[in-house]
Amino acid sequence: MKLDPNTAARIRGLLAPLISDAGHFLRVHVGDDPALTPAELLHLVLFDPSFDRGPFVEVGPPPPSALDEITRALRPVPATAEQMPPSWCTSPPRKMAYGSPAGPWTPQTALPPLERLIFLLQPDARWWTNVEYAAWNWEHGEFHDTFGSSPVTGHMLDCALVGIGHDATVTFLAYSDS
Repeated sequence: MKLDPNTAARIRGLLAPLISDAGHFLRVHVGDDPALTPAELLHLVLFDPSFDRGPFVEVGPPPPSALDEITRALRPVPATAEQMPPSWCTSPPRKMAYGSPAGPWTPQTALPPLERLIFLLQPDARWWTNVEYAAWNWEHGEFHDTFGSSPVTGHMLDCALVGIGHDATVTFLAYSDS
């Protein structure tokens, strides 16, 4: 199967309005190598020289520093393609990155580009996260502040979401210290 080299560029343009404000706690990386693992894709964001992984604020193990540790922090997302965009618009990652309801990541603004993102990645794209929600949350599209997670940064809270499609990849990392 031949890859479409323009898919990643289209996704970058599509997401640009949602990630344009550098003052918010959101990192997004769009790639064009679907052969990379979810851990490798998240590693690119976590170890980008411009990203401050934050001080580790809680007593416990340090955040992952090696690919095998990042791999253990991620788990497959048990959601359909249709369930993904609404979850991004109402979930704690959005609240961490933009507050509620401030910033460009409101359901009215974010839902159309996120639905287009699903189309560009293809409906059978695979997704991983370091956040664990109950099956009920995915079925009903309600994502409140009750969730478990495997921290991947030293910030107080972080939520990673990695998607791998046919022609492109996308990695979201929202984080907060409050």
